[in-house]
Amino acid sequence: MTVRPRRSVLYMPGSNARALEKARELPADGLILDLEDAVAPDAKAAARALIVEALKKGGFGRREVLVRINGLDTAWWRDDLAVAVAGPGDDPWTASVRGAD
Repeated sequence: MTVRPRRSVLYMPGSNARALEKARELPADGLILDLEDAVAPDAKAAARALIVEALKKGGFGRREVLVRINGLDTAWWRDDLAVAVAGPGDDPWTASVRGAD
């Protein structure tokens, strides 16, 4: 098992192509490509496409790259999860679990 330091982790809005490009150069231990709060409902599909493109392009170095998906109680999480597990990112991540059900 490889242990990675997480001294700094940056959230990058998945709907912002410029931010996703800039993320390759930022000195952070981890990047979270956000599909949840940082993306307006009408921009979620386009954000998924931008994240897929960014992950395929790579160039993030040794940084841990997570895709933050929408909560499991939303209409978007399945499409988000498909993007998160299809690309070469490290893990999907949901921060909006509202209960054990």
